[in-house]
Amino acid sequence: MKTVTIEELLTWAFVHELPKGGGVDGLDNPNSAWRTLQASSWGKILSFGELGALIDRGAGDYDNYWIEQGEPHDDAVLVGRAVAGLAQCDVVVPEGWNALADWPDTEGLAQAAVDRAIERYRARPRHLRAEGVVSLVVGTAILGREPDYQAEPSKLRMVERGGRPAWFVLQRIRHEDGKTYDIEVDGYNARSGRPMSGAYRKHELSADPAGDILGRLDYQIWVAALRRLEQEILAQLAGHRLVFSERSMTPWLDSDRPGVSMIEGAAERAAKKTGSAR
Repeated sequence: MKTVTIEELLTWAFVHELPKGGGVDGLDNPNSAWRTLQASSWGKILSFGELGALIDRGAGDYDNYWIEQGEPHDDAVLVGRAVAGLAQCDVVVPEGWNALADWPDTEGLAQAAVDRAIERYRARPRHLRAEGVVSLVVGTAILGREPDYQAEPSKLRMVERGGRPAWFVLQRIRHEDGKTYDIEVDGYNARSGRPMSGAYRKHELSADPAGDILGRLDYQIWVAALRRLEQEILAQLAGHRLVFSERSMTPWLDSDRPGVSMIEGAAERAAKKTGSAR
């Protein structure tokens, strides 16, 4: 019995065992062990998500791809079924989640960027979030590496317009509903060439950290998925002994802190797509 980590087991399963039945096309072939498991678990997706395309092909397209590969190992089938089952889960991002807690003080701008990124992630249809989890786990297994969580801190700089200082002022307006609102408008008086009374300046980040934030979100989703898979398959493996991973949820911090989690829940089925690409 071979002792492995969950990452090693996933790589073995998706690189060596689950492509069987797919000939030279491997995982991407609908006849591969992996595609068969997907079809029985949550609907037939005909193209591996990491390739960036979803293409519906006829069976005849694969007539010349058959080579004898044998049956996949039982442990690989177990792993594949558990990974396909991740599509029935959803990601929970805790309130106040701070992906940039290691950054210097940014006067709240970093946290505001995190909040915007998470709002966009939560707005994705649930079935797309579920597909993303499965693709993330399979893709990292094939590549043999973890998601990139590096996030170089952005610098604070004063907001400018056309290379000149930008000024802002709050203006109170009355809406047609009868309520009054304060809105931020241009606080520079071009006629006098001076800032308006009460005008102020603002800081902004030197670079948009949205990509880095989503990268750290992907990393935590990956770790949460690995932990779930460990618990699910530990007692069922026949030819492997699993040792639990000690991966931190927050390797960019000095200590492991709580992060995102995964909960069981029937994901929405993806709408049928024919001859489409994304």
